[in-house]
Amino acid sequence: MSMMGPGEGPFTSNDGVGIPLVTGILVVAEDERINLARSAVTSFLRQTYPNFETVIINAAPTKAVLNDAWDSLREYKVDPVQYPTIGALRNKAIEEARGEWILPFDDDDHNHLHRLFIQMAARREGCCVALSDQVRVDIDRNMLCVFSNPKGLASTVLFPRTKADGSLNLYDPDMLEAGEDDEFLERNFGESKTIALPTSGEWFPGPCTSIAYYHTRNKSSRERFFGRYAAPSYENRVASDIPEDHMEYIRNAMERAGLSASVKASGFSGPAGS
Repeated sequence: MSMMGPGEGPFTSNDGVGIPLVTGILVVAEDERINLARSAVTSFLRQTYPNFETVIINAAPTKAVLNDAWDSLREYKVDPVQYPTIGALRNKAIEEARGEWILPFDDDDHNHLHRLFIQMAARREGCCVALSDQVRVDIDRNMLCVFSNPKGLASTVLFPRTKADGSLNLYDPDMLEAGEDDEFLERNFGESKTIALPTSGEWFPGPCTSIAYYHTRNKSSRERFFGRYAAPSYENRVASDIPEDHMEYIRNAMERAGLSASVKASGFSGPAGS
């Protein structure tokens, strides 16, 4: 079985048989973020790409994300002392992954149902694939924007699990400050080996391919997360020109996540969730 894509042609795996398995990896370290993680996993499970699994690495003290174990949805409880950083947690997920390709997503992210299909279609051997645009939502200030980087956003990366020498593409396990995605991308691939997939408002499914939420328990600063849109003047506003159908998708995703909000023609408003 094969599926055609504009990248490497047929969706065939490294052994030439079948469709490459992709592993979505999610890490969670706090009991308070378990419900966010459950919503993120539910969003990811909607993918139309036909061959993927999900690996969850859970360092939360008492709670689990899953109620039951599935073959394609596995959760590992780990000791936060042994895995104290997001890099160490993600590396554990990569080690446990069975897929040829890895897609990290955060516990407060939501993904369009065609995201995996689109990024896998654009893949190249030895390269990673990143999106040029991502919808970012500030649920404290009721603000929404499209965050862009024509060279590709590190937080949206899809990458091969192994390098040419057979070793794993891993994160820096000792990095404590925010920015682990940027460091990972620069060290393992760099600009020459990063395919930036344009996801503008003119190209379906547009920037809603990935949605990231900023909230009170986010590890990044508002300035780092939103760039110039972090200014207070953007409170209660749609800060970018986003097509109406994308707005509807974002509103539905927020409602499924329990983050009550409404998108209006005059701007983005509603009670903030957490």
